[in-house]
Amino acid sequence: MRLKQFCRVFLLRFGVTKTLGAACLALWSSVARAAPEPWSDADPAEPAKRYAFEGKVGEKFGVTAGVEHRAQATSITPLTLSSNVDSKAFWIEHRGRVDAALDYDEAIRLTTSIDILDSVLWGDNGTLGKAPEADSGANVNARNVNVSRICTVYGSGPEYDASSYRYGLCPADPLYVRRLYADVVTPIGLFRIGRQPTTVGSTVALNDADGRTNRFGVAYRGNQVDRILFATKPLEAFKPKDKQNLSEHEGLIVATGYDHVVNDSVVSHSDNVHQWFTALLFMAPKYRFGRDLEARLFHSYRWDAKNSSSIHALGGRLTSRVGNFYAGFDTALFFGTTREVSAAYAVISNDPVVDQRVLEFGARAVVRYDQPAWSLYLEGDYASGESDPSNRAPLTQFRFSEDTNVGLLMFKQVLAYQTARAAAAGVALLKNLQAPTIPIEAIASRGSFTGAAALFPQIDVRPIDNLFLRGGVLFARAPQGVVDPIQSQQRKKGSLTVQEANVNFAGGAPGSYYGTEIDLRAQYRFKKHFIADLEGAVLFPGGSLEDENGRAVRSVLVQGRTTVFF
Repeated sequence: MRLKQFCRVFLLRFGVTKTLGAACLALWSSVARAAPEPWSDADPAEPAKRYAFEGKVGEKFGVTAGVEHRAQATSITPLTLSSNVDSKAFWIEHRGRVDAALDYDEAIRLTTSIDILDSVLWGDNGTLGKAPEADSGANVNARNVNVSRICTVYGSGPEYDASSYRYGLCPADPLYVRRLYADVVTPIGLFRIGRQPTTVGSTVALNDADGRTNRFGVAYRGNQVDRILFATKPLEAFKPKDKQNLSEHEGLIVATGYDHVVNDSVVSHSDNVHQWFTALLFMAPKYRFGRDLEARLFHSYRWDAKNSSSIHALGGRLTSRVGNFYAGFDTALFFGTTREVSAAYAVISNDPVVDQRVLEFGARAVVRYDQPAWSLYLEGDYASGESDPSNRAPLTQFRFSEDTNVGLLMFKQVLAYQTARAAAAGVALLKNLQAPTIPIEAIASRGSFTGAAALFPQIDVRPIDNLFLRGGVLFARAPQGVVDPIQSQQRKKGSLTVQEANVNFAGGAPGSYYGTEIDLRAQYRFKKHFIADLEGAVLFPGGSLEDENGRAVRSVLVQGRTTVFF
């Protein structure tokens, strides 16, 4: 029995208005992507195939599954732009992913996604007697591998100085369960319960990290949430039967639900963080002025009692094709108040603990022109920054999702390394001062695009089947400057003003220009299930990445990757 038949039989059996059954037909993936996003590669081009089989008693079950293995080697020279430490970096990592879903008659479904050896380094990596421990005391005797990943560790020097930290090794998760949730299709809509993707596709704030959609680089785990979701197609209930739209890729879908974001202590309610959200999605494969129209609008409200947090998120997107042009705009705005950050910074600066305003904004706009053998692509990105880290100033630093890539090197590697070291030093300082909360870890950008305005023109060339070449130039400014809040607050002594105390993550002036980056990519596909990628990037750094002596050298990245998937 197909989903459409199921809905109708169910409705007749329980006496519910038949037209409401149209809701069932749009909700298998809740907000499924009807077309590739203008800023994403269509990979995979089609959803996974469902395989149906009969049970012993004639019951109809279906299975959908996918598996992928990715191996990637990365070389960066240098990783640190203004010192001789970490002048070269090289590692090989891999990841397996298994996605599976089991459904009964397309009405009840259980879905999971598991990452295997996610970001685990190749080889036997570690130090004897320390975690992660090497297989053998002498490297030359190594006969096995272990499960290690890159992380930021203390090296030598002052514990509260960012320069005392560097990339090292930490134990990794051999298995990581990204998702585990249940879908139940009812006469009034879809209920989804469990750990599930926070959003569908790639947005400025969130990313599901499914498939291989980034134009440069890769995505990792994506953003997941523990959620109870309900979604429906409300307008179809008011239409005559012959006018009902039963497609899951067309019409209006409404979704709402509750997220249990944090549950620190099971015997206390004050430290719980809750979230309620509502989203609208409208899709039209064809309309008067073009095709592949998609409009989204969402609102969420997050709150807790312990830190007096009250945060709203508002945003949306609009995408459409008109002829050979494909354009899209995606945005998010966070606003509200919280005292969690000021409570932590107060132990450093002795400023009073206050309810700080939150006002963060991010956006991305894309227009592309597609021909069979080539494409022209222009992307503009914006993420608000923070020029005043004091408690009296609002929190304005917006971060793209770390899996929504902007380039290969400037933000994904160089700024990620600088901010990771600053965050590690800040965490050590706050722990020593017994701060009530440790929000400093959020300083680490983890490869996100943040505090910048960027222009990113690109060109794709497809000379033969299964081969494409891509090149782009990324120009990135820092409108509010780049400010390390820990170093800057520590320097705020005597007669120094906020502007005089502020320094970037390399110890130099905040600067107004991140730099210019040239990105290249070549991809070859073989027999539909194997991909080989070769990527390269050259970064010409600007003042926002320079140290106190105005020094920041050019950096080069080379990255090779193989992917096998079914």
